[in-house]
Amino acid sequence: MAVRRVVVALALGVAVVVPSAMTQFSDAPVQEERCPTGDTLGWVLPGACEHVDEAPAGVDPTEPVTTAELRSRDGGSAGAWAAAEDLGVPAPVQAAVASPAVACDGDGTSGFRTQAMYVVEAGRTNRFAALQSSFQLWAAGVDDVVNRSAALTGGVRRVRYVTDTAGGSCVAKVLNVTVPAGSMSSFNATISAVQALGHTAANRKYLMWTDASVLCGIASMYPNDGQSQGNPNNGSYAQYARIDSGCWGFGDGAAQHSVEAHELVHTFGGVMSTAPHGTRAGHCWDESDTMCYADGGGFAMQQICVPQREYLLDCNNDDYFSTYPDPGSWLDGHWNAADSRFLIGGGDGSGGGSLGTPTVLGATIAVNNPAVPGLATQASVAPSLPSGRTVTTVAWKSARKDCSFSAPTQLQTDVVCNAGAATATTVTVTLTDSTGATRSVTSPLTFATGTARAVSISLGAAGQSPADGGTAAVCTGASFPLTATVVDSASGQPVKGLTTSLTKQTATMTAPASAGSAVTATSGVATVSQTATTSTTYRARTAAGTVYAAAGPVALVAAPSRCTTSVGAGVNLDELYHADPVTVSGTLSATIGATTVVPAGVSLAVRLTTPAGKVLTLGSTKTTADGSYSVVVKPTASGTVTVVLAAGTAYTGATASAGAITVAVPATLITGAVDRTAVAHGQTVVVSGTLRRDAGGNVTPLGSRSVALTVTPAGGTAVRVGSATTKADGTFSASVALKVSGTLAVAYAGTTGQPAARTDVGAVTAATWSTAVTASASTSSVAPGGFVTLTGSATRTWNGSTVPAAGLRLKVTFRATGSSTTAVVSSATTTTSGTFTARVYPKASGTWTVTLSDIAGYAPASSAALPVSVS
Repeated sequence: MAVRRVVVALALGVAVVVPSAMTQFSDAPVQEERCPTGDTLGWVLPGACEHVDEAPAGVDPTEPVTTAELRSRDGGSAGAWAAAEDLGVPAPVQAAVASPAVACDGDGTSGFRTQAMYVVEAGRTNRFAALQSSFQLWAAGVDDVVNRSAALTGGVRRVRYVTDTAGGSCVAKVLNVTVPAGSMSSFNATISAVQALGHTAANRKYLMWTDASVLCGIASMYPNDGQSQGNPNNGSYAQYARIDSGCWGFGDGAAQHSVEAHELVHTFGGVMSTAPHGTRAGHCWDESDTMCYADGGGFAMQQICVPQREYLLDCNNDDYFSTYPDPGSWLDGHWNAADSRFLIGGGDGSGGGSLGTPTVLGATIAVNNPAVPGLATQASVAPSLPSGRTVTTVAWKSARKDCSFSAPTQLQTDVVCNAGAATATTVTVTLTDSTGATRSVTSPLTFATGTARAVSISLGAAGQSPADGGTAAVCTGASFPLTATVVDSASGQPVKGLTTSLTKQTATMTAPASAGSAVTATSGVATVSQTATTSTTYRARTAAGTVYAAAGPVALVAAPSRCTTSVGAGVNLDELYHADPVTVSGTLSATIGATTVVPAGVSLAVRLTTPAGKVLTLGSTKTTADGSYSVVVKPTASGTVTVVLAAGTAYTGATASAGAITVAVPATLITGAVDRTAVAHGQTVVVSGTLRRDAGGNVTPLGSRSVALTVTPAGGTAVRVGSATTKADGTFSASVALKVSGTLAVAYAGTTGQPAARTDVGAVTAATWSTAVTASASTSSVAPGGFVTLTGSATRTWNGSTVPAAGLRLKVTFRATGSSTTAVVSSATTTTSGTFTARVYPKASGTWTVTLSDIAGYAPASSAALPVSVS
């Protein structure tokens, strides 16, 4: 609420003692007192409380307002329509014209309705005739606030007024009510006065324009957040809203929202203190919103929604008004003013109002509780999607790590937790929609325990499931899966998380030995690996617990013999490129006589025989629990792929051809570019490019490969100037200090199965710097054995830019007076700023010069000759 103090008073009614004037409604629900206490609170009705606030800046509710001023006010229609349109709900052209028309419904009188009233004290000027059309316009504004707010969630709600007809449409019927003098002194006095005149119907909300200058607005509301149509704000008692003349007709943008809409929505049951953004004084703190302002209810205001929402109800549709509350949200399970039966489209006394459409991604979770530990129970989620969106991902999880889901990425799944724990947990599902929005909802998962449930247990080995005490054939000395399957007797479901104990005994053993223990998986099967070289009896049992009774023992005899084998094999590709992945798969079969034995965990070799007869090892694999296998290999040569089982004590040998494959060499694609083609000697250029593999049009990057950077001078040989390593996406980049002119190229040397590649980037120039040297001597005359300090600087220039010539070794030369010979006496190296210092010890008179010469990339330069005499 951008203007904070429009509503001066709010009565939060709690019917602890039913007023005598309302005894005809004695079967209405009695509410517990929940009014807060404090200096700003006082009793105005039995079981009701009053909250008085300040008026907005510039509005003094104690100052009378002229009739002309009141007739200029247009009410809440324009602001509501404009705000809704700004928020994406189109408005027809005629909505721009203020109209007193409201919705027609039935005979205009019967049912649950809002009765508009003009109320004036006896002895005061009655302005009903002058303002009746304004009252009807303002009543229509309240209806538009409600209707446009409903449209934001795709629904329709209209205020069901007591109506008259006018020009083929309906307008609110406004009663002209005169009450005794003094009846406007308080809200309680006003209510008592209109009740004395018979306005006490529980199926009426009395919207009163009170011609007084006492307060701004006040209304009765019962702080009961119960969701049902029996909520006391929904027709259990007559309820009243009072607006004094200083606050009539706002809502057109000049003074913010409609005060009439604010007060009437209080009587509809907004806002409960228990709402997510509710205050303790019946408002909300998430601006902007017709019902939100700093009311002293204990919460700081926060700007959550756009300013346009000031003219409409319920910022984010989550506290008190929505035609489509987010499934599972607070408003979905508590009183929602949009379900009021005083609204057309609202509740009917037995159920809530007609649904709108979702505006945000929502979800409703359902879990079949209570579950039985170890047995699967169903969980599902129903998405609530705004128009045009779809669910893209579903992810289920549980707070208990031992719980698993049969379809963890589907809307419906089974969830099962271990049999050994009955501790309640939670199940959470997270949905993502096509816009990237996510929604997570959680449900408890509870467990029922009681009389121990009967279970059955059976043994199996090597894929065979004989009857209790029966025989299963196994391969001599080879590992085989010994399985114990536990099933709930009543439901026939497998039991997860139940520990099974196994023993084994041969003819030479005097007592059984442990064969280990295992916990049943979701399938109800517990598996241990065993080997047998002689006939062995295995037994399995489960112990009694709080959920399941004991089961077993059951027995199985494992009879070992050498297995006869055969293997099937195939490849998924017969033409490929060097080192591309190929899947080799098949099944190993084993028999002992006429009995099929499932050979699990058997090692198989995968080989390639080239046309030249060379045998290459491609890899190895092991068979799974059903004897099948699958392995990915990366052949680098053409030939025939075979799968081989070596013969041994347990198995006869077997070989199968998976087929011939042809391996081609892919092409190498390289590109290059340089950021500058001409620089001065030693300046940096950036060379970049890509290196990719082309396997018959399937182009992929070559990462972590070295690329050489070379420059070939005209008529010369290539000079390596740098290198780069490709990134995972095949790109490379390197900074190079260019000191050679010529043709720049990038090259990949190649490797087995990936040929070399090279490409010219283009001509590059490393230009020569022009230079300048300045120098001065500390003195022009020195005694024999004395010294002279030479100081100065060197600069370099290219392309119009002159900079210090740093790090250059300069020569210091001397020519004696009368001599034609120059000798190098000393040297100096320039600093980062291009300056230098040199100390010399003259032995004769002559001139000193500082020279830059014989440095690659730099034109020669000398300082002026500096004469120094020795005397």
